[in-house]
Amino acid sequence: MIGIAAVLLTVFAAKGIGWYRWSRLSAEEKAGTITEKMSRRFDLSPAQKDKVYALNLEKVQAFQTARASGQHDRKDWKMLREQWKNGMREILTPEQQQRFRH
Repeated sequence: MIGIAAVLLTVFAAKGIGWYRWSRLSAEEKAGTITEKMSRRFDLSPAQKDKVYALNLEKVQAFQTARASGQHDRKDWKMLREQWKNGMREILTPEQQQRFRH
């Protein structure tokens, strides 16, 4: 029982540290991190990578602006996410879209 508690505590502490680091990154750094992960997952071309970075930066900035202004309406968040997903679908090839499960 103590072992399980120790493991859970370690996992939650690691997630907290990760969240703290993430919250300290600039919008550009966050967009770059997201884009790099997506580039590896979807095998993006350099042109696609540039477009995905721009789209991710726009998304991160929109979410930061919404948070800062106190707009926590679920409908607005969903709309921002849908706009991002539609933009991603325009950038990705049909093969890449099959792996894009959003």
